Amino acid sequence: MEGILALLIPIISVIGFHAAVIYWVHMYYTSRNRERMALLESGQDARIFAKRPRPERVLKFGILLFSVGAGILCGYFLSELGMEEEPAYFSMIFLFGGAGLITYYLFFLKRLAERELPESV
Repeated sequence: MEGILALLIPIISVIGFHAAVIYWVHMYYTSRNRERMALLESGQDARIFAKRPRPERVLKFGILLFSVGAGILCGYFLSELGMEEEPAYFSMIFLFGGAGLITYYLFFLKRLAERELPESV
């Protein structure tokens, strides 16, 4: 009896997990469809659901990946100088990754400020 029960537990958990994922996806799309149909029935435009392109995201991920790569390189140099590998790599990855995100944030704030300032003639 215990052998059968031990075999059924993983099977039921896998089936339950997949059923939950399928149910969540179904509910997401049906509720989205209901919202859009309600907007159309009330005479409003459904353009509020349109996703605007955000080219700044590419810059953010580019700076982040470059910074993480630089952190891995510095972690390698620190481990070659005698520091333990795990602290060297993790500290440099987080340090450089965070610095990259802060750099992007400052760049983005500067860009927003330039857009909001009126042009002087």
